[in-house]
Amino acid sequence: MTVRPNGLFPSMRVSTAFFYAIVFVAATLTLYFMLELMSSRRPSPATELTPSDKPIVAQLEEKLAAVEATIKKNQELVAGLQAKLSYMLREQVPVVQEHPVTDKRTTTLTTREHKVRPEGMVEVARVAGVEGSADQCPALKWTMSKADVQMLKAYDIIPFDNPDGGVWKQGWNVSYSPSQWSQDRPLQVFIIPHSHNDPGWLETFEKYYEKQTKNIFDLMVKKLPVHSKRKFIWCEISYLSLWFQTASEEQKNVFKKLVKEGQVEIVTGGWVMPDEANSHYFALVNQLVEGHEWIRNHLGPHVVPKNGWAIDPFGFSPTIAYMDKLMKFDAMLIQRVHYSVKKYLAMERALEFHWRQNWDQEGKTDIFTHLMPFYSYDIPHTCGPDPKICCQYDFKRLPGTGRVSCPWKIPPRVVSQANVQERSETLLDQYRKKSQLYRTNILMAPLGDDFRYDTSSEWDQQYINYEKIRDFINSHPEYNAQFEFGTLNDYFTAVKEESLDSNGSSLAFPTLTGDFFTYADRDDHYWSGYYTTRPFWKMMERTLEARLRATEIAFAMYLARAERRKQSSETATIDAQLQKLVQARRNLALFQHHDGITGTGRLHVVMDYAMKMIGALDNCGQLLSRSLSYLLATEKKDDSEYVPGPKLRVTEVFQYFNQPSRKERLIVDQSGMFVVVSNSLGWTRSEVVTVRVNNPRVAVVMMENKKVVPAQLSPVWVGKTEKVEKEEFELTFIATVGALGAVTYMVVDEKAVIAGDRGHTTTHVATPAKLEVFLNDVIPVESSGVFAIQSSKYASGYKIENDHFIAEFDGQTGYLQKVIHKESRLTFNTRIKFVKYGTSSKPDKSGAYLFLPDGDAVDYVPQTEKGGRVPVILRLVRGPLISELHVVMTEVVHIVRVVHSPGVDGQALMVENRADITRQYNYELAMHIQTNISNKDLVTDLNGFQLIRRVAHAKLPLQANYYPMPTTAFLEDETARLTVLTGQPLGVAGLQKGALEIMLDRRLAQDDNRGMGQSVADNVPATPSFFRLLLEPNPGQLPAKNYPLLSLSAYHAWHSLLYPMATLMAEKPAEPVWWADTLVGNVSGLVGDLPCDVHLVGVRTAVAAETDDGMVSAGKQGTGESTEGPTALLMLHRGAVDCRGRTAGVRCSMVADGKINLKTAFTGLFTFPYVEEGSPSQLHKGQLLPADATVILQPMHIRAFRFPLL
Repeated sequence: MTVRPNGLFPSMRVSTAFFYAIVFVAATLTLYFMLELMSSRRPSPATELTPSDKPIVAQLEEKLAAVEATIKKNQELVAGLQAKLSYMLREQVPVVQEHPVTDKRTTTLTTREHKVRPEGMVEVARVAGVEGSADQCPALKWTMSKADVQMLKAYDIIPFDNPDGGVWKQGWNVSYSPSQWSQDRPLQVFIIPHSHNDPGWLETFEKYYEKQTKNIFDLMVKKLPVHSKRKFIWCEISYLSLWFQTASEEQKNVFKKLVKEGQVEIVTGGWVMPDEANSHYFALVNQLVEGHEWIRNHLGPHVVPKNGWAIDPFGFSPTIAYMDKLMKFDAMLIQRVHYSVKKYLAMERALEFHWRQNWDQEGKTDIFTHLMPFYSYDIPHTCGPDPKICCQYDFKRLPGTGRVSCPWKIPPRVVSQANVQERSETLLDQYRKKSQLYRTNILMAPLGDDFRYDTSSEWDQQYINYEKIRDFINSHPEYNAQFEFGTLNDYFTAVKEESLDSNGSSLAFPTLTGDFFTYADRDDHYWSGYYTTRPFWKMMERTLEARLRATEIAFAMYLARAERRKQSSETATIDAQLQKLVQARRNLALFQHHDGITGTGRLHVVMDYAMKMIGALDNCGQLLSRSLSYLLATEKKDDSEYVPGPKLRVTEVFQYFNQPSRKERLIVDQSGMFVVVSNSLGWTRSEVVTVRVNNPRVAVVMMENKKVVPAQLSPVWVGKTEKVEKEEFELTFIATVGALGAVTYMVVDEKAVIAGDRGHTTTHVATPAKLEVFLNDVIPVESSGVFAIQSSKYASGYKIENDHFIAEFDGQTGYLQKVIHKESRLTFNTRIKFVKYGTSSKPDKSGAYLFLPDGDAVDYVPQTEKGGRVPVILRLVRGPLISELHVVMTEVVHIVRVVHSPGVDGQALMVENRADITRQYNYELAMHIQTNISNKDLVTDLNGFQLIRRVAHAKLPLQANYYPMPTTAFLEDETARLTVLTGQPLGVAGLQKGALEIMLDRRLAQDDNRGMGQSVADNVPATPSFFRLLLEPNPGQLPAKNYPLLSLSAYHAWHSLLYPMATLMAEKPAEPVWWADTLVGNVSGLVGDLPCDVHLVGVRTAVAAETDDGMVSAGKQGTGESTEGPTALLMLHRGAVDCRGRTAGVRCSMVADGKINLKTAFTGLFTFPYVEEGSPSQLHKGQLLPADATVILQPMHIRAFRFPLL
């Protein structure tokens, strides 16, 4: 028997701890009863109760109820202790913390204010806002991290001159001295066979699998077991999961054995190899966790990816480096980096470095990173600097074996006894030259390419010929070299061992901060086009991401409540519901592939991705509706009984892969229709919500108090005309919803009976907006019968405003000209216009990947197909909640909207552009914003996770100064700041001082010779893009050496845009007794808001088990009596914000020390009988936190917690 460190056997540990827990609870209850009996007055049994005694009896009843509640609470405590102890025994989790745990005081949480009940004008609903201070925002003191290489500074040094380097075109003639190696210190070469499998590009995911990937796996389990020294690495779990569904048991067992014995290494282990420019960090974490969860359920918890492998994304983000570190990776590898940057790092022998986050003040985020030095990851560009020679060692290209050959016209030769020496020495020469670019005598030689090893002949050709070379070199010690097949982990382990000196200290590798955008592979071919290519599906992805996140949270809340109620009718269907959720996760994860969200797949592949996303949106809509319906149920006295909430469905639906979403129309008659507004953020929100209705004479009633809330009726315009729909209207009202809560409203006909008021007044009815149409010439505009439409010639200018600012527009173009900030009285000259680019006249032109413009942008002018100028139509809408100006042009409808709201949506100008460039070719349309801000740089975000400074370099072409804008960009000087928030990833540039330019759509007539083989001509008419422009007084510009920060207002507006409140409607009209108290309730959500800078990334229900054919279960984990119900992963991210000054529209509080108590923060939603903190990956055991522990959240870090859903 094995004795445990504390000297107790497992059963003794559990029984002893449980015994003392029971004793403690019993003693507590006994003491409680004694004190209560001693302190309570009791009437004599011989006397009859008098009226004066009744309060005493009531007091006794209250105390008895309190005792019952305490008993129930203690029962829950005992159950929690039992679950925790059972979990500790099963998982052997150490009761230790990686992060410091403070005392058990709860965090300072803001108790939700009394809900705003605006009556009449909106002004009465204003929120006071948050007064922040510097000590509450530690990131204000952060300087940019210290590093040996700072990429922003490196760009000042690198000449970007691109001279001809000889055989290594983008480098130099590399030389070496053979004496630098010895038998004691040989050159150790790891030959790493791999196959890069795109989950969609030229073919769909499934078609690639059928044609090639299935063969790769089938041959892998056939060929590798024959030779134990042969190795292979695999990355994409999406393909592995597909193979497991059809592979035989014998094949799967062989694969597991290969992994266990180290012949096959799973690298990264994500669902895909994601794009790093456009993807949001929520989706990046999702695809990583999805892959690791699949590994755990199919390969076992002992299979743990240790290294990242990213050879094909088009540029690299430090966010991925942070995620890899979060997943507890040891090291990572990257490939596609600007050729001049590679040369600069290679000359410094800095192609291996510790990648550090820009904001990391202590180096805790460092991860060892290997950058491949040459043009590509294929075999001609991985053995050494001369691709003409390296191609001769790609034995798939042997003459007569297939369509692949060497472009340098010198084919490979089969290695034989006659030529083995020459073949070996030639390859060794390339390996030696490549090794001069690195700091150790350990060399990596990847051996693979796209969809390689899909034929039996290639497996034999590659391995057998390399084995002959390996055996020859290893048998001749005079070469001072050792060759072997290896995995990525073999290589990194050897590097680590060699880098240790005799004292065990690590030899110095440089540290590096920054990112690797924008990528260029040769000449001026910058890959900045894909930041924007196919923006419609980028927008659809963000919609799916928001809905999936909201669904995950609501589903976890629903499941936890169902588990507590022990309602078999609900828990019996959990697995079927989880199946839909998992499919949605995987469809979102699949689109993160670097030929998915980038827009660089062929048209039929894009269509396939889109249909998968529509399916995921539908799944999420069903689950969100069901979860909220259950959570809205009104409980009776017995928890097991409840009145079901209304059956719901989401109001926004995508029906077709190439059409904008459709808003469901509420059919409102005298019965009325329920509308549920759900808030997935951890902060209370008061924001405008808009739904479509068929009836113009309606009112909005909050069901909780039966009060009418202010509402506005606005038109639905007919296309690009001055006409409005007559049977469809937009109904807008302000919804106030608590953190993670949902509120039910009723939309009723004006004739409906309102509770407590059998009559009605016109104030109940939504106020119609006032409409004006401005044209080049005055023509009569048909009245709609609901809206009085005035028609006029262009005015000298237009204004719309709310409590915070005034927006002024040009009278002829309708473009924004200035914004006046009322509180500070600052005037922001903010001029919006549209510009366009053509493509280069050179042979190389713009395509899906590349942006190769024909020069500087020119102003966009609406024109007919024959080139005649087209006057714009201006549509002005004014109302108590929304005012907006529409500029209707041939290629774009531009809308600027002002919201009269007490929330963060009232702090910013809302901009919507509906681009339609389907009449054009080689045409790229951008929105240009010119301000009077005297900025020194442009700040953009990386994956919605962090910010980075950008500088426009005159020595680089225009396209090189375009950068990814996944969620935001801002300009600032000492007095003012403009923050632009985007609802979809696009390309952005700051080409002139005070200016910011955002690409909206691209239509290109040719392929750009990067493999896709198609033009980009599938643009969707009226492709929408959504922005918020936040103009703020600046309390003081942070120095350029400091890490850039969003203001607290921008931080909240950012999340408000990315995660809008979901609106759902009842599937059928309400019953006539809709005012009854028992019909429907609200979802209370959190008892108090999370701290202002703490974002709830998500709550993800775990898949406890999955069959090989893909059937999942949240079911019971463990075996025997140690069973456990569903568990979830909760992730929190504390943002780094600038909280100086007043932040209007925000209700939460700042917490200076970052403390938060999970049990207190999520009271009523989750009970947390135990919490395990660690990596988001289930493949790593976390550390069990003490009961009721308070954790400290550091700015910028993500913390992950696992807990049972109870």
